[in-house]
Amino acid sequence: MAAFKEIYQEYGKKVYRFLLSLTGSPQEAEELLQETFYQAFLHVDKFEGRCSIYTWLCQIGKNAWLQERRRKSRFSEKELGELTLSDNSPSPEDISVRREEYERIRRAVQRLEEPYREVFVMHVFGGVKLREIALQYGKTESWARVTYYRAKQKICEDNERGKEV
Repeated sequence: MAAFKEIYQEYGKKVYRFLLSLTGSPQEAEELLQETFYQAFLHVDKFEGRCSIYTWLCQIGKNAWLQERRRKSRFSEKELGELTLSDNSPSPEDISVRREEYERIRRAVQRLEEPYREVFVMHVFGGVKLREIALQYGKTESWARVTYYRAKQKICEDNERGKEV
């Protein structure tokens, strides 16, 4: 138990920042952090050491986040309620265009095949270094770089096709 407390003290803030980058919400990131460490505690015997503890914890957190996202609808009442207009706020049209763009990109990321989606999400939203991702997959850093680059290309291509429709 003391060893696990040390792991939390060493990685808790880093994992929280990773989750915050995924959620954009301090409250949701905190809840996911608790779930992440709870799951890690329950399944610590399954940690094989093929990647760093930080990468393993981020993977657990990302899975918890994805599970939570599946439960939520596309736009929650809270998100819509947080949109307020002021003098320097974007117009409703701008908000609509941004949402459409966000949704196109989100769908493009979801349509990516593995490992492209995984590598992209971990690197962009999680800030996990490509070297760490490569270690997690048992591959070279070059593999991770190429996979990330191809994922970006596929997202851009998919996004361009979405604009044409």
